Amino acid sequence: MSKSELFKRYVLFFFSVVLQGTAIACITFAKIGTTPISSTYYVLSLHSTFTLGDTAFIFNILLIVLQIMFICIGSEKLKDHISKLVMQIPVCFVFSFMIDISTDVLVFILPTEISYFASWFLVVFGTGLLALAVSLSVTANVAMVPGEYFIKVFHPIVKKSFSFVKTFFDIFLVTSAVILSLFLTEFSAIEGVREGTLFAALCTGPTVHFFIPLCAKLIPYLKGSTSVETVSSNNSHKDQENKAETTISDNNKN
Repeated sequence: MSKSELFKRYVLFFFSVVLQGTAIACITFAKIGTTPISSTYYVLSLHSTFTLGDTAFIFNILLIVLQIMFICIGSEKLKDHISKLVMQIPVCFVFSFMIDISTDVLVFILPTEISYFASWFLVVFGTGLLALAVSLSVTANVAMVPGEYFIKVFHPIVKKSFSFVKTFFDIFLVTSAVILSLFLTEFSAIEGVREGTLFAALCTGPTVHFFIPLCAKLIPYLKGSTSVETVSSNNSHKDQENKAETTISDNNKN
């Protein structure tokens, strides 16, 4: 891979991280639930002085620490993962920053109380944007966000498929969010988990598979060529779809 192509791929990847942060902000601002992976740290942000971006950053750094622990426990060598682990640190900064910036923009342009219809518009738009972001990151194929890489490191240890562990991880986070919110509200409310959470969980995956073939058309430009053979293009689409299946089971990334 040439330096030019590598640079383009990293630019595309970090652009996808920007979109993921914006998407999380849109879905969460709707106040009818957030994405499964965001649910736990969203609840914590509601009961602390930290912003959603702050708690997202702490959560993702914790995932990186857990990745290091699981790599050391497993059969793989830590040095083989160093570059991927280090790359996740700037990803955490960009992702968290975009969540807070996007939230501030939404607070500025939208009223404090929005209609239920407007809430659903934000959830649908945010879910579509999240799916596009995941598809772009798969197309870039140079790095992974902490949530995805955590599953990649962990699933061989428990000897289960990526999709199985991803689904279990999402369920665990949503359950944790429900328990935390009940505890922090003295069992008076469930926060962060609502119909929007279910929509994001069910619709992000299929939407990713819709975007994957479209995003695969960017590959010739990443390689510095504006034309590819049909067979090569079809193979690229299949490769991207296969990677998407291991990247996301039924929702988001990042």
